[in-house]
This record gives sequence, structure tokens and C-alpha cells, in this order.
Amino acid sequence: MPTGLDLVVCAHAHCFVGSDARGLARLGAIGYHPSLLPRHRGRDAVEWAIRFGERVTGGTVYQLDDGADTGPILRQNWCWVRPGDTSEALWRRDLGPMGVRLLQEVVDDLAARRAVATPQDPALATFEPVITRRLLQP
Repeated sequence: MPTGLDLVVCAHAHCFVGSDARGLARLGAIGYHPSLLPRHRGRDAVEWAIRFGERVTGGTVYQLDDGADTGPILRQNWCWVRPGDTSEALWRRDLGPMGVRLLQEVVDDLAARRAVATPQDPALATFEPVITRRLLQP
């Protein structure tokens, strides 16, 4: 990680950014997660929302911390899960573009020093496992 950074930005990343790396950025590190955190923490959030038959899902920009998708929430928005949606269709139509908008809004908030971080409620948190070939079989 280079020095002199203002902000580390992760978008639906499947990697862990440690405290040493986060500490190199003046404004810390943020991430976009395609769920309404604290629901569906974990790698396959979009697929799990569809598997659970949810009709509403969304995206969250949050501050990265030492947990998996556990940091304080900076912005959220929601979208409908339509009948017959696949994770790819939902991502392309709503969740991907939503992430771009939310990240831009948070970057603007941070630059203007008006960002408000809200802790996630652990009582509402879920963490779903990575979907493997075994889970894909009926």
C-alpha cells in the first residue's frame, strides 16, 4: 500500500484490508457491500438474498474495520428483488450502479467533513457462508 493516501476504497471486494493498510490513508478505508448491512454479511450476499426469497435488498457503504462487513454504516439504499431475478441480473440492474452512486456520495461527504457513521446493530446481523459447488447441488 503506498503512503500519502487520502482514502482506501473497496467495492464488493473479497479481501481483507488490515489495520496497518487502513492506517496509511488519511481518511481511513470504506467499502461497498451489496446488502443492507448488517444483513447478509459475507461474500455471496446477493445470491443469499435471492435464495431466501427476499423482495427487498440494497447496498451499504461502510467503514472497514477488523471484522467481516462489520464497520459503521455511512450510507445505504434499497432496491426491489424482482421475480425471476438472478444474482447477476440484480447486480447489473441495481446493485452495481447503486454502489457507484453510494461510494461517490460518501467520498463527497468525507471531503466535506459531513460523513456520519452509524454502528451496525449486532442483534440484526447475519453472516452467510460462501456458496460452493456442494451448496449449488439440489
